[in-house]
Amino acid sequence: MTATRTAEGWSLLGELPERVVSGCLYDSAGWLGMWETTGIERRVRHGYVHAEGQVLPLYALTSSPFWHGYLAQSAQTRLGSRHVFAGSTYSMYTKRGTFPQALARGAHATAMEWIDAGDADLLIAPNLTDDAAATWEDAVGPPAGRVLLDRTYSCELSGDFDDHLRRLPKKLRQDVRRRLRRADERGLRIDMVEGPEAHGLVPSALPLVVGTTDEHGWPALYDEDTLHALLRAPGALLAVARVADRIAGVFFGFRHDAEVTFLCGGVDYSGLTELSTYVALMYRCLEWGYANGFRRIEWGRDNYRFKERHGLVGTDLWALVYSPDRPPAQDGAPATALADMHRVLAAYIEGRG
Repeated sequence: MTATRTAEGWSLLGELPERVVSGCLYDSAGWLGMWETTGIERRVRHGYVHAEGQVLPLYALTSSPFWHGYLAQSAQTRLGSRHVFAGSTYSMYTKRGTFPQALARGAHATAMEWIDAGDADLLIAPNLTDDAAATWEDAVGPPAGRVLLDRTYSCELSGDFDDHLRRLPKKLRQDVRRRLRRADERGLRIDMVEGPEAHGLVPSALPLVVGTTDEHGWPALYDEDTLHALLRAPGALLAVARVADRIAGVFFGFRHDAEVTFLCGGVDYSGLTELSTYVALMYRCLEWGYANGFRRIEWGRDNYRFKERHGLVGTDLWALVYSPDRPPAQDGAPATALADMHRVLAAYIEGRG
């Protein structure tokens, strides 16, 4: 483990520590080590800010498909992708809740040095909860812009699966049970697979996963190499919906402590109505979660109204964007571009556009 700089309660490490204090999957050493092996984001350089046993990765990128997707959706051409990211945009939480302010201070100071060196233009701290965004602002001051980037959904698991269904509104409960019966009758089965079997299904899974990113002109967010890397993360598994030998849907999931996180997935839309594939995948994964003693499931982003209708709890994910300007110009680029981006994405997330 190489420390390249130490200051004000934080260190910049050239390598990921073996032991990391984590609050969720995306803070864990297993996840961060796996993500270091992926190439879907084009990294110029990276490092790990370390404080009080926790780490915050910094990635200087020339391209990130996920960031480009948000730019494309908001028709934003003035921001680009050549930035320092404090945590990958692919990770749904950079930090959950509060965390040491020294991490934000170290990330900000290091990013400004990388920007001064010509490696990037802006610092972007993506996927921050309300509390985490407040910690950033307390630590390093107001950003040039604040964007409601996305919303992710979760549910707590209490009691058993039948209890969960009973907590649904009666009409919805009856519909879910009907769809599950119909899926069973038509031969749809849901399996949890991992290891070599899961890796062997990646070529079939990829078209389903990237097929969900066509809306709003998003680029393909994953490739086969990245999906294989995800399956090498500790606790990784693949929830697979099959009819005979045909793959009808997949969810990529990760077990971490008493929680399961589903990051990405997709279904074959040609059979969606006949098989109720998405509902079957979701509720059979819930049933599996209860049966295996998990206490929480993170369901991921998008499909907002469906997830709300099924009783999932939304968490807003913010991006704070810092400019090397002191203080940030609030009446010019990038502030105007970020304000426009926020307006478009917030309208979409909240169902107003």
